[in-house]
Amino acid sequence: MEYKPEFEEIVPRMEAWWQGELLDRACIAVHAPNGRPLREVPQPDTPFARRTDLEYVFGVAEAYMEATYFAGEAIPVFQPDLGADVFSACLGAPLEFTEHTTWAEQVIGDWDDAPSFEIDRGSFAWKWQREVYEMAAERARGRYFVAAPDCHSGGDALLSMRGGSNLCMDIYDRPDALRAAMAQLEKSVVEFHEEWWPLIEASGQRGHTTSWLSTWSPGRSNVIQLDLLAVISPAQFREFFLHELEAQMEALDNTIYHLDGPDAIPHVPILHELFGHTPDRSSDRSRESVIPIQWVPGAGAPPMVEWIPFLRELQAGGSNLHLWCEASEVEPLLRGLSSRGLFLSVSAKDAAEADELVGLAARLAHE
Repeated sequence: MEYKPEFEEIVPRMEAWWQGELLDRACIAVHAPNGRPLREVPQPDTPFARRTDLEYVFGVAEAYMEATYFAGEAIPVFQPDLGADVFSACLGAPLEFTEHTTWAEQVIGDWDDAPSFEIDRGSFAWKWQREVYEMAAERARGRYFVAAPDCHSGGDALLSMRGGSNLCMDIYDRPDALRAAMAQLEKSVVEFHEEWWPLIEASGQRGHTTSWLSTWSPGRSNVIQLDLLAVISPAQFREFFLHELEAQMEALDNTIYHLDGPDAIPHVPILHELFGHTPDRSSDRSRESVIPIQWVPGAGAPPMVEWIPFLRELQAGGSNLHLWCEASEVEPLLRGLSSRGLFLSVSAKDAAEADELVGLAARLAHE
């Protein structure tokens, strides 16, 4: 692979990580400048064009890869990016484009006139993604990975299409409408996932990556999440939204669960139940691979190292961990957490520091 010549060396370690095993050290993905100047790519005039102009989108991604040193388990990945609400856009919700983000317009005003929640293959988002994956199959071959699209589905899709306050009230006022919507959304998310695999695999890449986390997987994989957890109770999670996550797990070979912020912590026992995690990693619902949790403390929360007691609890519950952290946090995290099932993602100032952090993971490896 052009931007990761030693890619095959990481495969055994990553395969062990997905199984919740420890090969020789914790996984650590380090991105650093490689000393080459960052190639300038002419920028379109509008936020919409900067998200959708294919020559620009590929140009920026490839310029970054050319100037980046991918150390440890870091890999070069192209990620099509229409924003977090792309799944809602593929259901027909219009996208608003701003300088730094996109979001779906609220299209559910009245449940008696709600959309079908079926994939709209005529939508801009759906057609754009097909075009970008067809181009990626040619440009990426032998050079870099192509990731599946971000997928904020299920309850998060309803959150974007209905609005937070309205959706929370619907749990009490329109539970039947909510259940009917979730039933169709389950079918749509499976269709969404299945659509892209043949196009991604046309690039000839080995295995897959977990969408925007850029974590290599030996099978078809993506990130799953429910950011709505922050504003609902565990009972409401179980009643309305849990089964859709299970449907995604069945549609994918490997998944990482994105756990976002302290308000989501009360739902962790249900997640461990869903994932089949127990301290001895055995369960009636166990899978061939462990479901890692990507913990994100959230805006304004303490830094990652201050969450080590909570992260130890997640490990004790059977979870692999995927953590973004600062370079200064790598050593305390490696010392404070088991290397088994641990994946750190970090940026370094240069290749020397990147190699030093990978070496630190090897020296501090422990159960």
